[in-house]
Amino acid sequence: MNETSKTLQWSHISPYCLARTMLRNCWTILVAALVFSLAATLVLDWLYVPEYRATMTYAVNSRTTSYLNTGSLTSTREVAAVMSDLLETDLMNESIRKHDPRLTEFAGTITASQLGDSNFIQVDAVAPTPEQAFLALDALTEVFPELASFISGRNVMNILQPPTVSAFPSNMVNEDQFSRIAAIAGAVLMAVLLCYLSIQNETIQTRTGARHLLDAPVLASVCHEQKNRTLKTILKRSNRQVQVFAPTTSFNYTEQISAVCSQLEHEAQARGRKVFLITGVGESEGKSTVAANVASSLALKGHNVALVDCDLRKPAMNRFFEGVYSSDMPLNRMLGRPYSRENLLGCMVRHEELGLYMLFPQGSDSRSTELVSGETMDQLIRQLRVFDFVIIDSPPMGMFPDAEVLADKVDASMLIVRQDYTAACDVNDAIDALRQYHAAFLGVILNDMIESLRGQYGYGAKYGSGKYGYAGKYSYHDHSSGKKDKSGTKTEKRKEK
Repeated sequence: MNETSKTLQWSHISPYCLARTMLRNCWTILVAALVFSLAATLVLDWLYVPEYRATMTYAVNSRTTSYLNTGSLTSTREVAAVMSDLLETDLMNESIRKHDPRLTEFAGTITASQLGDSNFIQVDAVAPTPEQAFLALDALTEVFPELASFISGRNVMNILQPPTVSAFPSNMVNEDQFSRIAAIAGAVLMAVLLCYLSIQNETIQTRTGARHLLDAPVLASVCHEQKNRTLKTILKRSNRQVQVFAPTTSFNYTEQISAVCSQLEHEAQARGRKVFLITGVGESEGKSTVAANVASSLALKGHNVALVDCDLRKPAMNRFFEGVYSSDMPLNRMLGRPYSRENLLGCMVRHEELGLYMLFPQGSDSRSTELVSGETMDQLIRQLRVFDFVIIDSPPMGMFPDAEVLADKVDASMLIVRQDYTAACDVNDAIDALRQYHAAFLGVILNDMIESLRGQYGYGAKYGSGKYGYAGKYSYHDHSSGKKDKSGTKTEKRKEK
């Protein structure tokens, strides 16, 4: 597959996966919001310089008249312009600083402007403290008469309003609002960063992305299934397993597991393959759940099926079947001894309702790789070929070499890829590794997939119950005799191949 075809496209990205990434990392978003908020507060305290404004008002009148006329308005504009220029000169600033020792370090500004179309001039002093602003205008009232001759000899300027100063800065900043805006900006930036990293990781998020990014065919796509579907289980937080034979399991899920079974049935019929390895790259991909459900579904279809849990370090199958497996000769103990038929029969336990034969370990065994690579394992697989199907679960490939050891002993292998979990490059490395061994690599099974409603089956809810078409809780065949199954149908004893 060329690099161009692997270029990331929008069809490879699932909005649900992006939302789930942000939900899982919501704490980082909250931390980013807090950091930005604190940083904004510190920057504001460092850079913000308050400005206090003091004001006073002069009335400008002609020496020959005291009433307002067009001439006096023109004179006022002229006086305001001249006065503003004068207040900006070094002479005026020096005079103000000399007037009061407290103004020696005065670093503010004083400006003058006409108030609308009136003969009033407003003088403003802006300084870092209210005291400096007030003292500057107070000093101006003292030194101004000496400098009035510089402005106009035809007008009289009288103080209409003495200096007043506000107790609050004129450039007041709402610190709380500023911090909130910074927090929102930080949260948004972190969310965007998380989305970017999620996209750059090139995990498998959609079926289209899987077809373009993976160097293997997609055998099936298994949808996400809610574990606790009833109010009772939700309240109890029972965390039940997703089981195709449970009455609460959705039609979509059981139908997609059935699609995997159809693939295996085709392999068995067309190529005589019986022993299948189901593995994954990392932990929590759902490989054990898929393997157990595939084995259960095949058994419910009437096949002789053996399910072998070769994840000896962290066995999960017995928990999936709610602890029904119990034996004095569990798989790890049997593999640690020379092969014998008595040990095999002691290890094998039949699930009475499913008709499934189980070979499970009990407890964790650190000798996992040594046990699965031993001669007893070879003998076990040879003996299990009397079954129609043998489903083997293994530890994650990315953590232990057990799956690669088993790939040399089985007929075919499949890789479970969970949605938005493992990078496509790591999956492709596992695919390349599996192809190097004796087992034929069939492809990948996408697991725990949540996509848009358009990409799901449209008839699941239409048919009412939404459950798989098994009669009763279980519908299985008794392979040891011609007894009726629970649906009341007479079954024939299957011949051993």
